Amino acid sequence: MRSAVALSLSLALIVSACNSYPSYQDPYLAGKIDRQRVQRDNCLLAHTPQLDNGSSDVVAVARAVAAACTDETEKLLALTVPFADEKAREGFQQEAVRRAGDIVLSFRRVGTRPTQ
Repeated sequence: MRSAVALSLSLALIVSACNSYPSYQDPYLAGKIDRQRVQRDNCLLAHTPQLDNGSSDVVAVARAVAAACTDETEKLLALTVPFADEKAREGFQQEAVRRAGDIVLSFRRVGTRPTQ
């Protein structure tokens, strides 16, 4: 009888261990990260019209815009990955360039629509 109880208890523990997924435990920090991401995106939005002449290469403009917002990207990195290595820094900067590229393309699409 005891062995049956012990077996069922150990099976229950094994099954529960298999179903546990890592979850984010600090909603306050998640909120700070989201707010910093919005600040970084707002910086990208503010610098895009200043740095885009409408005819330059999108990637070159995106890199310039992302470089203008390096401080915001670094703050986002520090919140998200406190002990970041060079690979993480490069990844965050590349993500900022991709986001800036999307913004440049969006601005150019809006600017090229025919007026009605």
